[in-house]
Amino acid sequence: MPLAIIDFRETLCQHNGPGTEFERSFMARNTGDDDSAPTQDRVIARLLIDDIVAWRIPPGAWIREREIAARFGVSHAPVREAFRQVANIGLLKVVPWRGAFVIDLDQHAADEVYELWKALFGVACRLACAEMSDRDGRELMHRLVEYKDVTLRTENTFEHLNVSNRIGRFIAKRSNAPLALELLDRVALLARWQHNVYTNSYIETHGNEAARRSAALYETLCRHIVARDGDAADAAARALIGVTQESFEQALEEYKARHSKPRASRRRAKSA
Repeated sequence: MPLAIIDFRETLCQHNGPGTEFERSFMARNTGDDDSAPTQDRVIARLLIDDIVAWRIPPGAWIREREIAARFGVSHAPVREAFRQVANIGLLKVVPWRGAFVIDLDQHAADEVYELWKALFGVACRLACAEMSDRDGRELMHRLVEYKDVTLRTENTFEHLNVSNRIGRFIAKRSNAPLALELLDRVALLARWQHNVYTNSYIETHGNEAARRSAALYETLCRHIVARDGDAADAAARALIGVTQESFEQALEEYKARHSKPRASRRRAKSA
């Protein structure tokens, strides 16, 4: 077995820990990951996605083929293919002959992610009302208790999101709608990337009100699904994502205010 592949296996194992279930399942499916025989481009793509979602590579940053190739000790070809895979997900923009850059935070794009999230999750919940078994319904209510406990125990927004996403994926998987699940995974990955605008200072200032509202709405949603009320479940699902959207918009506004660059003043040239 080539040395490069052995090194890639070790690197992949070191990076497999972080990330939500949404991220791991989406990256595995969309980079064609196969842990039994990972190819260089797929491993590089997975690691780049992990770094971008966690903002270890920040929004707007340029990534050069030469630098990534040197980092992993490979030629430019697998790096170029990895860039293409990450660009297909929506996290990179590739510029021929220059490299690629991470997408930047944009209010319009953020709104698009949330509106898609609302619609897709609403559809999944509506379908789950018809497809979910009674046993699944009991499991769903058990998971709800876990989520409510987390929102009371910690104000860590990312912990809330991780548990919330696990419940959402449980619902989506029981909806018997693989296309909806795939699209939800993609939107949730972009949402997870966006949520890095939440800071400790923001959480300390605004408290845990959004999490408490979300927990109450999640309970309403789960009860509608168990009762097989598709219309009510759809509406509750959209309202639930709407709470997160409101909180995110405020966090994004504060983030932009902190990171806005003052315009350089222009001095008029003195006439000779």
